[in-house]
Amino acid sequence: MKNTIRNRAAALGIATVAGLAGLGLAGGPAMAADASVADSSSHSADSRVDTQSVYYPTDPVKYADELVIAWGQGATDRVEAFASPQVAEKLAAHGDDNVTHWDRVGAEGAAGTIYVDYENTVTGEKMSLGVPNEAVSNPDNEWGTPNGVHKVQFDD
Repeated sequence: MKNTIRNRAAALGIATVAGLAGLGLAGGPAMAADASVADSSSHSADSRVDTQSVYYPTDPVKYADELVIAWGQGATDRVEAFASPQVAEKLAAHGDDNVTHWDRVGAEGAAGTIYVDYENTVTGEKMSLGVPNEAVSNPDNEWGTPNGVHKVQFDD
């Protein structure tokens, strides 16, 4: 009887985690989640996201969306995992006012780079993220590669 209860409790715990992970994806790929989601997980002060444990999409548009979501959650370590150091610095310097209000409005390729465009629904500001196709679409690795977003540009 105790084994049955333990097995059901374990299954319920796994289902809960899977469901919560699904909720994060169901919010829309380009809408950044609000900060309360980021605060709900407890991390020790010295914990850092290991780039080996992060899933990196091999689709450049999804890759850029993941960066926007991480930025909206205030997940600095995830931002640094998806962006080049220069892009991470520029996003941090931009500030986080209305950072949860970016919607993807388009994407187009040029010279081996996909430029994914976003618009802030509050301020009307526009942002473009450059993701090199070859660096992200790694056919030998279904998990993609870190630091794929190499360019960010903001326009009013």
